[in-house]
Amino acid sequence: MGLLEDKALVEAALFVSGRPLSVKELSKALGIKSLDYLEKLIELIAAEYAERKSAIEVVRVLGDKYVMQVKQEYSQRVIHLMPKPDLRTGELKTLALIAYLQPIEQSKIVKLRGSQAYEHIRKLLEMGLIYAEPYERTKLLGTTQKFAELYGFPENNPIVIKEAFKKVVHAEYSDLIAKLEGKEPTEKKESNGT
Repeated sequence: MGLLEDKALVEAALFVSGRPLSVKELSKALGIKSLDYLEKLIELIAAEYAERKSAIEVVRVLGDKYVMQVKQEYSQRVIHLMPKPDLRTGELKTLALIAYLQPIEQSKIVKLRGSQAYEHIRKLLEMGLIYAEPYERTKLLGTTQKFAELYGFPENNPIVIKEAFKKVVHAEYSDLIAKLEGKEPTEKKESNGT
């Protein structure tokens, strides 16, 4: 393929992924061997969006990853137009735990939620609401920019997201959080009067 086709392919990959992608992931997925060439293509795409003052931007995030996203000044004004994910209660609970505990090892989520968490995580990954990175013998999970936009956060800032989910997660999972942190679930005992 030529330059224009390669650039279009990279642009399409960034668009459909809905999550940050590393140059290595793009290389493997698209069959473009040169990482330097891929990085130049991404920079070219980003420059084109910036030059035409688009509401869309391609930015470097999480160190070595790139994401295509709506600029912050526009995302809050169009958030209501985004399709809401069709998630079951169990998937929402798994997502809430990931949002609150991120970055969290997949094995810990499975320990907290049970084996059905594997299916929840698969669906959340497909929807682009979370990312999974290899970490030792498991994966490290966290939320994506798509998650942030969908749930009304100005950016995918784990500190802000954790704080927002703190009350929800502690109300629902105080015993599980205590178990994960190696503490007694005192909050739940007090609130139940036991």
